Amino acid sequence: MEKKISDGLIVIDKPSGLSSFLAVKIAARAVGAKKAGHMGTLDPLASGVLVVGVGKGTKMFDHFLKHEKEYYAEYEFGYETDTLDLEGAVLKTDPNVCVTEEQIKAVLPKFMGKILQMPPVYSAKKIDGKKACDLARAGKEVELKPKEVEVFKLEFVGQIKPNTFGINIRCSSGFYVRALGRDIAAALGTVATTICIRRTYACGFTLASAQTLEEIKAGNALIHALDKEGK
Repeated sequence: MEKKISDGLIVIDKPSGLSSFLAVKIAARAVGAKKAGHMGTLDPLASGVLVVGVGKGTKMFDHFLKHEKEYYAEYEFGYETDTLDLEGAVLKTDPNVCVTEEQIKAVLPKFMGKILQMPPVYSAKKIDGKKACDLARAGKEVELKPKEVEVFKLEFVGQIKPNTFGINIRCSSGFYVRALGRDIAAALGTVATTICIRRTYACGFTLASAQTLEEIKAGNALIHALDKEGK
């Protein structure tokens, strides 16, 4: 499966601070692909597994559309930004916040299984053909509806510092990691912001299969062959 060919999938370990669009563009240029696209976006501040189809690999989007994904996330309680991450402006604060490990563990089961989740206002969710984040940045009112998603695993990892905790998540496509932090905080009567997102699994690939953009730009890109369905 792992031989260099002209059509297939490149698995990138996307760095934080780079958009998925730009990561795809860099990888496509490095391998000389005329067509390229990712199989599920990552927020600019998020890092980790970004699967990119090149050539005929771009036809695999529907094949991977409903694949489960895994993330490691860190949530800091006591303030909430408009983007629900460190890119945004602080909208709410809770100076008296004191969240414990026991409280986090107690509330996590509420978010297991099939749940209704409200997408963040700053997201790639489409409204009449336009991204919600673009509408929000333009100062326009954004009306979103809750969407059913599924959570298969929520694993408490540990306390990073006071009021900051790490959680492993396995979820369906369409799940918003930033929204989970917001909703956990609401269940505890406070507010929170996502300070770290790292995707560890997507489209059947783990971080062990991922390459850095530096490796890809250096001419060492590994293009995974398509299966029979991808031809």
